[in-house]
Amino acid sequence: MNIDDLDLNLLSVFDRVRRERSITRAAESMGLSQPAISNALARLRALTHDRLFVRGSAGMVPTAYAERIAPAIGQALDAIRSTLQRDADFDAATSDRCFTLYVTDLGEAYFLPRLVARLSAAASGIRFRTMPTPRDHPAEALQAGTVDLAIGNLPDLRAGFYQQRLFRERYVCIVRDAHPFIGARITPRRFETAGHVLAAPSGTGHAAIERFLLEHGGRKAIAVEVQHFLAVPAIVAQTDLVGIVPTRIGRQALRDHPVRLVELPMPIPPFFVKQCWHARAHHDPGNRWLRRQFAELFVEGD
Repeated sequence: MNIDDLDLNLLSVFDRVRRERSITRAAESMGLSQPAISNALARLRALTHDRLFVRGSAGMVPTAYAERIAPAIGQALDAIRSTLQRDADFDAATSDRCFTLYVTDLGEAYFLPRLVARLSAAASGIRFRTMPTPRDHPAEALQAGTVDLAIGNLPDLRAGFYQQRLFRERYVCIVRDAHPFIGARITPRRFETAGHVLAAPSGTGHAAIERFLLEHGGRKAIAVEVQHFLAVPAIVAQTDLVGIVPTRIGRQALRDHPVRLVELPMPIPPFFVKQCWHARAHHDPGNRWLRRQFAELFVEGD
């Protein structure tokens, strides 16, 4: 018999008929019709050149050949089921899996402390590694499975991806407390003539800030360009530059730096922070568990 011609489903039918001693009961337990079971047995008989089962007073009786091969087939099917079941389970309490995340510096500061604190007792073996979202081809590592989850303002991850909205966010200006020209509000004219520090995290939708500055001030208005939002408060705290940051990082900065938050004179459209994952990871138990942690911790109403 050529093993390449063997359909694993035939062995499942063989094993079930042997256990049930009945084509009718085997069909019912497998959710198949009696003709489907009979057809499967006929195919397996043709491959093995043996009748496999004959009718007797106690039902379908295995032939000597069937009795000989039955233990090995049963063990093989049990091993396959066991392997697949282990792969399907995810026990966070005992797992030492390392999850890789695409996340900005802002995401690291906002998400990871609460996430790690939540898991420190119940899932102490779980580990995390973060990476910045690449500017080019951000989907490739998620498609390949080398990155598990992307968190943030990620408008480029659409086709082939699932996403869940965590919360709605908006932008705000940040200036130093003792700024000589900007008080409780900033006029459009003052905004356009001010110098700006621009945070431009790669691979995210925050490029909207740069487009906004180019429209209202031009390229010369951008005095400093940095990779990370967390650098902006420290810079504006010691200069007369104006920064634009998401409100959550602005509120954090109020606790750490001598700065103030001022409403933008012209609004930038708000954005949604989401968790995104590729279709290949949609049914992965570990990935599903991780997504549930983010949802339970960070999903907010609009």
